[in-house]
Amino acid sequence: MTASTPPTPDNGNGSWAAIRTRLALALVLLYAVASVAAWIRLAATAPARSVPDEISTYELRFQALRGTLPTQGVVGYLGHPDPTGPTPAESNANSLLHFKRYLLAQYALAPVLLLESTEPEFVVGNFDPEAMPSTPAGFRIVRDFGDGLVLFRRSP
Repeated sequence: MTASTPPTPDNGNGSWAAIRTRLALALVLLYAVASVAAWIRLAATAPARSVPDEISTYELRFQALRGTLPTQGVVGYLGHPDPTGPTPAESNANSLLHFKRYLLAQYALAPVLLLESTEPEFVVGNFDPEAMPSTPAGFRIVRDFGDGLVLFRRSP
């Protein structure tokens, strides 16, 4: 085959197969480039849809409460552990959820220290909104922040 002879499928030296392979590779690369360009265009025009993490959610939820508490010291904490689940696994899951909520509340209210007790003058109630218990004996509600978040103060 000379340089002036175009490749043909029947000339038997495999050059037509090489051209088809190069053409297929070029089409695959072109498709990849077009797909990436379309994805970048979509990502650039789509609004950011970030979901806030639980720490940020708790910080926002406790923001108003933080403004009514002393800036330092110890504050009591009441949660909703409900350890009476019908199975040990459910009881354990409820206890873990209670502990997680306690830690998130402690982080959101720092540097105030939360103590799971009703001994301090102020007590933060962090309950499930559907199952909010009554006011603890010897306390009055200072403010109900909604969504199960309540600040109690020891009655004089």
